[in-house]
Amino acid sequence: MKKFKIISYIILAIVLVVLALTVYTSATQNNEQDGKEKAISEIRYLDTKLVDLFNNMNNIEIRNYQIYTTKIEESRSAQNFGGGSSDKSSNSDSSNNASSGSDNTSTESNSNQAQTENTNKNYEMQAAGILTTNRDIDWTSCKNESELIYTSISTITLDLYSLNVSQEDILNFNKDVDSLTVSLEEENKQLTLDNLVKVYEYIPKFAQTVVDDTLYKTVLETKLNVFRGYAKLDSGDWTGISTNIVDAINVYATLLTNTEMDANKQTSVNKGYVMLNELKNAVDTQNTSVFLIKYKNLLEEINNL
Repeated sequence: MKKFKIISYIILAIVLVVLALTVYTSATQNNEQDGKEKAISEIRYLDTKLVDLFNNMNNIEIRNYQIYTTKIEESRSAQNFGGGSSDKSSNSDSSNNASSGSDNTSTESNSNQAQTENTNKNYEMQAAGILTTNRDIDWTSCKNESELIYTSISTITLDLYSLNVSQEDILNFNKDVDSLTVSLEEENKQLTLDNLVKVYEYIPKFAQTVVDDTLYKTVLETKLNVFRGYAKLDSGDWTGISTNIVDAINVYATLLTNTEMDANKQTSVNKGYVMLNELKNAVDTQNTSVFLIKYKNLLEEINNL
């Protein structure tokens, strides 16, 4: 009997240990999954911010229309107060003379208060095409976007560390963000583009460790090569641009044989491939405007994948 009790206790202890390990393992996996999903959201955030900065270098709006506001000012003057009748008696006029100074002051004050100025906003949608939009850079907007990245970078750094992302890559990423900020402060377009490429190179690297979605990782690699070419536009290095776009096509082409995507997604992928080749054709024309038009359309398509 005593032996049976000992065996029962041992079995109970084993069951408790197994249950504890199961609960611990499950909790750990859930925490890791939550951390991974958070890091993926942060990578997407950085991707969006950097893409916006790339586009701002040529004042490109991905949407086809921008909303502009203009102010309309309306002024309303107060009606005249008082004003005695011409048939008033002289005695009445005389008796009112003593208080006329204070009455006039009061009337003027009331008039000023009644005179109001209302400001309304008129909203207008205007086409935001490459050929019709001023390409002057809004440096103030760019600097503000850069500062917004700093508000999140410490949290992002810690989350990436916790997922075993290369510490060297994280440190270099932070340094290159600083270099990007300096070039924005100096309002140096070419240096800003070069630094944007350096910073964006880390986005696919981080994604390789954190993201499981092959489609998204491939899109990031594709965009990186497109941005490398885009950064060379002002220098007129069409040979280098052509090489970068061919690299983008080769990376993206791996998606054409992906059998895991549904039909609708595959159609969008195929469309993106056609647009990449159209971008290559734009390089052959060596015309900046044609390149930017096709670049804009391509980004709009593959950002939705």
